[in-house]
Amino acid sequence: MEKYSSFSCTCIGASHHARNLICQDYSFEANNENFVFAATADGHGSLQYLRTEKGSEFAVRAAYECAESFVEGIEGAEEVLDDEKKRHSLFEQLWKDIVERWNELTYEDYSQYPFTEEELDRIPERFSYYREMYESGDYADAYGTTLAFAVVTETYAFCMQIGDGTCVSITREGRAEEPVPPDMRCHDNITTSLCQEEAALLGRCAYFAGDDIPAAIFMGTDGIEKSYWDHTQLWDFYKGLSLAFVRNGLDEGFDQLTEFLPELSRMGSGDDVSCAGIYNAELLEACEDELKIASAEEEEPVTVELKPEMLQNMDLPEAGEDSSIEKIDIE
Repeated sequence: MEKYSSFSCTCIGASHHARNLICQDYSFEANNENFVFAATADGHGSLQYLRTEKGSEFAVRAAYECAESFVEGIEGAEEVLDDEKKRHSLFEQLWKDIVERWNELTYEDYSQYPFTEEELDRIPERFSYYREMYESGDYADAYGTTLAFAVVTETYAFCMQIGDGTCVSITREGRAEEPVPPDMRCHDNITTSLCQEEAALLGRCAYFAGDDIPAAIFMGTDGIEKSYWDHTQLWDFYKGLSLAFVRNGLDEGFDQLTEFLPELSRMGSGDDVSCAGIYNAELLEACEDELKIASAEEEEPVTVELKPEMLQNMDLPEAGEDSSIEKIDIE
């Protein structure tokens, strides 16, 4: 689809790299004829989640497949979304479809490749009940993951999420906002997850129509969020990313992002980091002045350069030994 562009980027966390752990994040984007899609997913870090890296990939795949069917299904009848009650029902069903598809994909993988003794032996002794659960055929927790994705069409847009991480939109006036309602059950290293039995009831959604469609929608796994002290710093990151795309174009802006994220993980959370988004360069350019961040030492706003060097002057939380290892889903 013209006007809006999409990107996605995932890099292994600094602490994961140091401990020879696999990257458990996954991201994906697609720019189709009638909609643009971007998504991130963050597999659970604790060792008992044996196939969480597959779970995050399956989550993004399920979201894309179901979103594609959703957009095609209401094409030509988009006015149904103007009715709040009908819209709520449609999005509720979309989320249920995503959860169902994720469960299908994980079951197919488990059926084809049952857990091996080598996998089961990786489960720490204090989590031995997971081994018992997996050996009994209760496999879903092994694939546990969060998910966040966005869809933009010519006439409407929406984003959906389960678990932690942050969705940040940039309005056409250049304001950073977090449109998806928060999940109070997510805190510290605890997150809601697609592997929970009630996952179909845990999706959160934000909807936009017409001129309310943002100039950009970004999603980041919690490895990004936890690399900043507060959401103001996080919003400044996404404003800087917006400016990088506006001033340098998609290719160079993406190159800057891929250079930046490993350093952000190293100096911040230490966790895997994924960022994906959808943006309209013309709309961002129109609010470029609002995307500049005021410097404490200068009266005039200055542009944040999306470069690793900028981290040297930022007050970032210190990276832990591995902030993802103790991450668990709510039982």
